[in-house]
Amino acid sequence: MKVSIDVYTKDMDAALVAFKKAVSEGATDVGLRSSENYETNEFEYLNLSFVAEHSSDAISSLDNGSFCKDYDDL
Repeated sequence: MKVSIDVYTKDMDAALVAFKKAVSEGATDVGLRSSENYETNEFEYLNLSFVAEHSSDAISSLDNGSFCKDYDDL
């Protein structure tokens, strides 16, 4: 069964590693987006999203990083 993943982090290195892992594991609709504060133009967080099989290592590896389901929890 395929699942949709949508997580947030402030750790750029972890986000890049997770992005590469998702692509190498065959995930689809892989995206990595940044968010900035509208008023100050300062970096706030990165949003990683992809669709993958529920048993994918790309999903289980997110538990080892600094990822949250909600950006308010960062």
